[in-house]
Amino acid sequence: MKLGMSSYSFRPLLADGSLQIEGMFDWMQAHDAEHLEIATFSFSPPGQEAAYDLTTDTGTLERVKANSARTGIPVSGLCMAAKFAFVDADERRAQIEQVKRHIELCNRLGIGLLRHDVVLWSQRLTDAAAFEGAFPSIVDACREIADFAAGHGVTTSVEDHGFFMNGSGRIQRLLHAVGKSNFKFTVDVGNFLCVDEDAVVATRASLGDASFVHLKDFYVRRTNPGPGWLQTLGGQFIRGSVFGFGDLETKMILEAVVASGYDGFVSLEYEANEPTLQGCATSLGNIRRMLAEIKAA
Repeated sequence: MKLGMSSYSFRPLLADGSLQIEGMFDWMQAHDAEHLEIATFSFSPPGQEAAYDLTTDTGTLERVKANSARTGIPVSGLCMAAKFAFVDADERRAQIEQVKRHIELCNRLGIGLLRHDVVLWSQRLTDAAAFEGAFPSIVDACREIADFAAGHGVTTSVEDHGFFMNGSGRIQRLLHAVGKSNFKFTVDVGNFLCVDEDAVVATRASLGDASFVHLKDFYVRRTNPGPGWLQTLGGQFIRGSVFGFGDLETKMILEAVVASGYDGFVSLEYEANEPTLQGCATSLGNIRRMLAEIKAA
C-alpha cells in the first residue's frame, strides 16, 4: 500500500491562504507521504467550489506538476463532484462532459484513477422509489464515462459519499449494473456512517471492488451534542476526528484492508477540529503505528 494525503485534508489552509501548494508538498515530503490525491475543489476560491473547474486552472495545474516533480510525490488520482440525477437533461449532459474533461486531464498528467459522484452528496431523497427512479440514469452515465475512460487508460469509481449512493449494497449494485472492468469503488471507511452502516462490516464487504481507499475517523453520538455535527440518515450525529481518536474501530478496519490483499493507494482524509497540520501528522502516525502492529502480529 502507498499511504498519502488527500488535498481535501488541507482545504482549510489552502482556502485562507495560510498554506500554498508549494508548502503542501513540502509538508508531505517532510512527513513521508507517498502520494497526493486531489479533491478538485480543494484549490477553488472560497465560495466558488461548485463552479470550479480544475481543467481550466492552468496556473494551479502547473504548480502541482512542478512540485510533484520537485518532491517526487506523485499525484495518484482525482476526486470530483458530479450529478446525473435530479437535474434536467441539459445539466446532466454538461455534468457528463465535465467528467470526461477531467478524464482527459488525468491522461495528460499520467493519472490512472478518477472518482466522480453521481448526485449531490447532500441529496437526502433516499427512499426506494426515488432511488429506483434515478438508478437507470445513473447507470447509463457511469457506463458512458467508464467507456470513455477506458480509451484514456483511466479507471473510474464511485465513493460511499453522502446519503444517496452510499451503503455497500447500493454501490455493489451500481458496479454490477454498469458492468465495466474499469469502474470500481473508492472505499471510504468512515463515510458508511452517513447511512448508519457499520464501518468494519461495510469495509470488509467492499474491499474486493476497491480501486482506492480513504481513511478517516469519526466521533459518533446518539443525540445531538450541539453545533458542528452532521446528522446521519438514521438520526445519529457524527463529527470528524484524528484517525484513531474517534469511535470507529480503526485498527480493525486496517486489519481488514491488509487481510484483503489490497495494495493500492490509501489516502488520509482529515476533517477534524484539531489544527489541520497537527491532526494530519498525528493521524499519519497512528495509521503507521497500527499497520506496524498488524504486520508484526
